[in-house]
Amino acid sequence: MNKIKIITDSCCSLSKERLKELDIDFLSMDITINGNTHNSFDYPIQDFEKFYTALEKSESCSTSCINSFSYEQIFEKYIKAGFDVFYIGLANGMSCSNGNAKLVADELNNKYGKHIWVADSLTGSFAVALLLEEAKKMADEGRSAQEIFDALNNNGLKTFAIFAPGDLKFLKRSGRISAFVTSLGTMLKLVPIITANKEGKLKLFSKSIGRKKALRILEEFILQYADLTTKGKIYIGHTGQKEEAEQLASFLEANTKNKEIIIDYIDYTMGCNCGPKTIALFGILK
Repeated sequence: MNKIKIITDSCCSLSKERLKELDIDFLSMDITINGNTHNSFDYPIQDFEKFYTALEKSESCSTSCINSFSYEQIFEKYIKAGFDVFYIGLANGMSCSNGNAKLVADELNNKYGKHIWVADSLTGSFAVALLLEEAKKMADEGRSAQEIFDALNNNGLKTFAIFAPGDLKFLKRSGRISAFVTSLGTMLKLVPIITANKEGKLKLFSKSIGRKKALRILEEFILQYADLTTKGKIYIGHTGQKEEAEQLASFLEANTKNKEIIIDYIDYTMGCNCGPKTIALFGILK
């Protein structure tokens, strides 16, 4: 059996250093802020707090998917080095990157034989990180790329991602909500609670008036839907909401003794879409 190489994209919210620790290679999406484009991992502002403060004041921001040429380069490199490749990144329903990866994989598999498996995570950010950590565990146990794909494709691990954004204008910029909904929501101080549907597309889970109520909804979601009985991780991701993150961590610590609770910043690519002052939870469903 060939060696396994796991590859992902920058939307997993894990740092370059953490990905290297896991021996996972990666491709990065570009972000464009106020007309200036940079690789999201190498953006000039490397301090998360400063980045999200600057993003809050930005006039425009957008992200771009990973092109086919980049996938061809990295996939072919590992095939020629004797690896089978397992790729998983941001949900196909949230980005065309996954579709580009699948097209390239089909071409290279026809050329070299079956060596690339492209999975759809149906999710993003630290929910992808959980899938990657499971893929790494399976690879270390000697499982094949096919077995990893069969276990994790279409979010086979049953990870969840649920978040409450701060400023609705960032969801408007990314095309997630309309200008009318943005205006109305801002006026009413409406906080949407958002998750992903079965196709990996964002959907409204609930809504609240004000941040305190939004946090209560996130806590209720955890108690009702999350697996709190088995060992594992729950990530609390945020884009500058440390106080809320710590509040959620205290709640989780009081309601589970089996989970490692990790507070960390959401990556720049995902952050450009959900915006500053976002709080999110990621874990495994019951």
